[in-house]
Amino acid sequence: MVNETTIIIRNRNDKGKSIKDAIFAFSGGRKSLLIKGEGQEISTAVEVAEILKSRMYPRIEIGNISLGSRPYFNNRQRGYYSKSNKVNNKKIDIISNIEITLQTKSMT
Repeated sequence: MVNETTIIIRNRNDKGKSIKDAIFAFSGGRKSLLIKGEGQEISTAVEVAEILKSRMYPRIEIGNISLGSRPYFNNRQRGYYSKSNKVNNKKIDIISNIEITLQTKSMT
C-alpha cells in the first residue's frame, strides 16, 4: 500500500512506544499500519494490534495477517569453529514471525 507505516516490535518494552507511534500515524492521516513481531514478540504484536483495534480506534479493522519464518542466525556462534565446538551445518534453526496490517474501515 502507498500510505503505510511499519512498526517493528523488538522487545516487550516496545509495547507502549508502538501504541503511541500507531496513534500518531493514524492521527496524521495514515490509512494503514503494518505491525511486525518475531519469536517471543509475536504475542506483543498481537496485543498491540488488539489494543488499537478495540480500545483506541473503533474505526480500525485488521486487513491482513501474515505468518512465516526465517532462518535464525546466532551471531556469537557464527564463524567460530574449533575442534571442541563443531557447528552442524545440516541443522537450520528458524524463527517465526507475524505481520499484521491494520487499516481504517471504508465507509461505503
